[in-house]
Amino acid sequence: MKGNEKKFSIKEDSSTIKHRGSEDWEEFWRNGIFCGTLKCNNSSCDENVAIIGEMCVIEESYYFEEIDDMIESYSELLKPKLFIPSLEIFTLHEFIPKNIKTQIKEAFSLFFVDNSSCANKIRVVVELIMDEFKIQKVTIGNDRKRRKIQLHHRIEKFKIKYPTEGEFLMAIKWIGNAGSHYLESLTKDDTLDGFEMLEHVIYKLYEIETKKLNILKKKINQRKGIIRKR
Repeated sequence: MKGNEKKFSIKEDSSTIKHRGSEDWEEFWRNGIFCGTLKCNNSSCDENVAIIGEMCVIEESYYFEEIDDMIESYSELLKPKLFIPSLEIFTLHEFIPKNIKTQIKEAFSLFFVDNSSCANKIRVVVELIMDEFKIQKVTIGNDRKRRKIQLHHRIEKFKIKYPTEGEFLMAIKWIGNAGSHYLESLTKDDTLDGFEMLEHVIYKLYEIETKKLNILKKKINQRKGIIRKR
C-alpha cells in the first residue's frame, strides 16, 4: 500500500486542544484522529482504500555526533483502526466456499478494531468448516429435545478423517475461546496466529477437495456418463 501525505487529515482531540496552553504541557501528550486514502501498489489490483485511526505523539532520542549529545524529537504515530475495503490478511482463493469467505472477510475487517471480536469471528469460520464437511451439529437427548453439539466435540469427530487439520482447527478454537473471556487479553499476534493456521487449513482442505472434484470431472467426461460408486 502507498499513500500521499496530502490525502491525509489529522485532527487533535478536544483534550489536547484544551490543555495545550498549560504551563506543564508536554508535546507527547498530543492525541487525535486521522483519516486518509491509500492505493494498492499491486498493478493488478490498484484499489483505493480508505483508512481511519488514532494519532498519538512519541518521543524519540538519538545521538548527534557533531555536538556529542543526545537529541530528543517528537513524531506523530498513526495507528489504523479501520480500512475500507478491509485488508486481506491472506489470499482468499476462488476454491473457498462463499459463506466461509464472507466470514473470513469479516474477521479481516475486525483485525485492527478489536482482537477479541476478531478471534471470535475466526472461531465462527471453524464452525462453518464443520458444517461444510457435514459434521453432526445437533443431537437428540433422552428427553427427545434437540441439543447443539459443542464445537470441541465436532472437531474431535472431524479429526477422525482429517487428524492434522483437526488439530489446527482445535488450536484456532482455543484462540477464539480466549476472545470470549475478558480475563484473557488477546494481542494482534494471537489473532495473527489464528489467521496463519486458518490459512493453512483452508488451503489443505479445499485444495484436497478441489483435486478430488477435478479427478471426478475428468472420469465422468472420459466415460461420457455417471460413475457408479461401489
